[in-house]
Amino acid sequence: MAGSNLRELGPSTWVLEGPTNIGFIAQSDGIYLVDSGNDKESGRKINQILKERGWSLQAIINTHSNADHIGGNDYLQRNLGCRIYTSSIERAFTESPRLEAAFLWGGMEVKELRSKFFLARPSTVTDVLSDGQSVGEGIGTFPLPGHFFDMIGVESPDSCLFVADALFGPDILEKYKIPFVFDVNEFRKTIEFIGKKTAACYIPSHGMVVDDAAELRESNMAAVDKIESDLLNILSEKKSFDFILRDMCRINGISLDHGQFALVGSTIGSFLSFLYNEGRIRSFFEDNILFWQGI
Repeated sequence: MAGSNLRELGPSTWVLEGPTNIGFIAQSDGIYLVDSGNDKESGRKINQILKERGWSLQAIINTHSNADHIGGNDYLQRNLGCRIYTSSIERAFTESPRLEAAFLWGGMEVKELRSKFFLARPSTVTDVLSDGQSVGEGIGTFPLPGHFFDMIGVESPDSCLFVADALFGPDILEKYKIPFVFDVNEFRKTIEFIGKKTAACYIPSHGMVVDDAAELRESNMAAVDKIESDLLNILSEKKSFDFILRDMCRINGISLDHGQFALVGSTIGSFLSFLYNEGRIRSFFEDNILFWQGI
């Protein structure tokens, strides 16, 4: 059955476990989803669960606009007419998904970034959320910046926290080594912020549901700290970006393709900006080549 991976977390909260965990929150006017998964197949699976359970879909709350979180939006909105909630910057990417591929590539994207993993079908955001705005009958939202521009988390009436990509499961950290981070300082602050929130359970978008997020917080903070430490070590001598990326991949046993080049490269660029803005490394040009070096 389509709902075989649907796990009950509380009287009004379920999670559909998969590559991207999807939340189902019951309200008197219908179901509110937390994200919609990878693609239209995810949308079809969600629709089948709704039919099997006799549920109606009221809205999707998108934590952020990465393709694996909004991939089912188009199918569900076209077929069920649901509302879509997200934050202001994420709205632009959700309605114009090509912005993500162009942002990651730093210009017109190569054809490899035109797959469903980077380029979701556009959907219409009907409601833009302000910081801390509630949805429905007591569904809380809260800002989780760091991973992407304007990411949010969602708290169900059962005190289940959907923490999106603010925390990655251990299998994800082990597989990819360098998780995607847009704003290093905000990513760290968000990890600390989650540590101050009490909940019945915590649901990362990529990883297992946990009752206590302490280990997840520690492992994610350690991953960020390692990236920073590795960068500072290899910048004992001046290097241009391509050589920095090469060395970081060697240290972590990463083999790049175009997609990983975009994701890992963007993260390394964000870390370089963070360290430079903090005055911990310097940046300079020689013969029109941009070099980075520790201070």
